[in-house]
Amino acid sequence: MSFFSEIFDRSSIYEMLFFNVKSVLTHPTIDDLMKSDKKMYENWKALSEKKYYNTQIEYTYDNYACNFPEYCKIVAITYGWVHIENNEMKKEIKGIVDDDESIVIRKFMDVLHNRSSDAVLSSPQLFPILTGYNIINHDIPLLIKRFFLYRKQYEGNAQLPLILKKSLDVKPWEGNIVDIVNVWRFNGSEVQSLSMIADFLGLKMVGDLSTNAELSKYYWGNMKKDPQETLKYISIQSAIQTNLCMQLLNEIRSI
Repeated sequence: MSFFSEIFDRSSIYEMLFFNVKSVLTHPTIDDLMKSDKKMYENWKALSEKKYYNTQIEYTYDNYACNFPEYCKIVAITYGWVHIENNEMKKEIKGIVDDDESIVIRKFMDVLHNRSSDAVLSSPQLFPILTGYNIINHDIPLLIKRFFLYRKQYEGNAQLPLILKKSLDVKPWEGNIVDIVNVWRFNGSEVQSLSMIADFLGLKMVGDLSTNAELSKYYWGNMKKDPQETLKYISIQSAIQTNLCMQLLNEIRSI
């Protein structure tokens, strides 16, 4: 099924697995990175000079390094789906949050392994449709690259789930992955933030969405003082994004 046929199919939303990954810098400042990992510091310095030209390295690290899997760690993942109950659509949203990145990744990989078992592999149409905002360019590569650091620790599930392997073969215009970035373009060229889309459509939000850089600064500014509340806030941010994607797809399929 083509990309837009999938989106406008009223029943396809029940086949979607919505998810969102939230990460923060592994080191709070460029000085901390230099002291802890000189090689990765030199790599960022070279990348910064090439990609961001003469911008100060402190600024590029604070504002852009959090978008690179090599310089951040995953602290929260939210996933969810919709189903019919008593003739009404119901949303199920679950969260995984922990300061230990390996725990967050392992728990979510277990979810994906269960969703892509051998039984499902024999019937490819049963694979859930991975859905979220900027998951093709950000969440999926981030998840896979960070998985490399811990896979040898995961007894029994040291391999990538089939659903992620399958996602790497999918073209952006095909229907096995639904990325809100591409959906909202409607074949146009402009890419809009999820916050702008939500404000434009009047979608329900329990709070504003922070950027990756803002979230990382919040984490490092509050984690030592109140780790429980800090992780809770990041988890809520992830849930807000997942819920917005659910709302948006539900709006689109109704037109």
